Amino acid sequence: MAGRTVSSRGGGSHDDGIGRTVSSNGSARSSEMTGRRSPRVAHSSSRNPGSSESGDFVDVRRMKSHKSVAERLDGEDFGGPGLFARPKVVNFPERLAERRQVLRRQRIFHVAIGVLIVAAIVLVIWGLLFSPLLRLHDDRIDVTGTNTWVSKTKVADIAGEQAGKSLLLVNAETMENDIADLPGVTSATVTKHFPHGMTVDVQAEIPAAILRASDKSLTAVDREGRVLNAVNASVKGIPVIEVSDAKRGLDNKAVQQALKILGSLDESVRQKITKVEAKTQDSVTTKLSDGYTIIWGNSSDIALKKAVVDKLLENPKQLGGAKTINVAAPDKATIK
Repeated sequence: MAGRTVSSRGGGSHDDGIGRTVSSNGSARSSEMTGRRSPRVAHSSSRNPGSSESGDFVDVRRMKSHKSVAERLDGEDFGGPGLFARPKVVNFPERLAERRQVLRRQRIFHVAIGVLIVAAIVLVIWGLLFSPLLRLHDDRIDVTGTNTWVSKTKVADIAGEQAGKSLLLVNAETMENDIADLPGVTSATVTKHFPHGMTVDVQAEIPAAILRASDKSLTAVDREGRVLNAVNASVKGIPVIEVSDAKRGLDNKAVQQALKILGSLDESVRQKITKVEAKTQDSVTTKLSDGYTIIWGNSSDIALKKAVVDKLLENPKQLGGAKTINVAAPDKATIK
């Protein structure tokens, strides 16, 4: 009978088909009591298509499944997901394209930042150097310190050349040197007043002498022999040098030495000079209103010569009535 297994030996046991095992002596034990089921039992209703028709053996190689290999590898049939999970397949061309796209975006970002920085720098430079923001206005240039001998107009013309420029581009040192080169100007100071103004302060000197030509024309000159503003009459306190011609006189070495000596004297002495003689470059002589005559020689060692003359004139008694002081050789000054 199907479902019954009978031992081929008399002392064996058999399965009676209802879950009991019957021994040869007629005793029966329930498979439930034994705690295990006979491995040789196979019910027709639950047979696997891969089993033999007798139900004795199961060939796993012939088992059929509706699941794919990938599903079975990842499924519970083999211990759950991940136990035999296949490694992720990387698409290298796609990854390379993504990488290139990221790098391209980074480059675009960096270029954009660079462009913004350059634009900001250009804007600042334009605003400070070329825009009207700090532009020097011509009507905001003030000139101070000029006198009769130094033309304010000439100083203003030099300063006016900078009008329209940014104050940051105005070279104050160059301006000061250019103005100091004007006759009668000893120094100049340029002060910027942001955002649009500037002041030029001039230290002007009075002429070292006035050259009176044979045609009675008067020419004011400084100690360097540079011509100052023209004058119409002799000015009190300014020594006069008689020359045949003003232009030729400025080229005369004797006149040049006289101008250097006169330009270095203190105003207290200059005010007393009534006459200047310069027959040679080593015989410059001045006559004072109090009757003294000073023989200077040339302009060398002029500081020492001035000190000797000042010392002697401070105490006329030590001159013993002498009216001529010769300091051509200051270390061996003589009086007579």
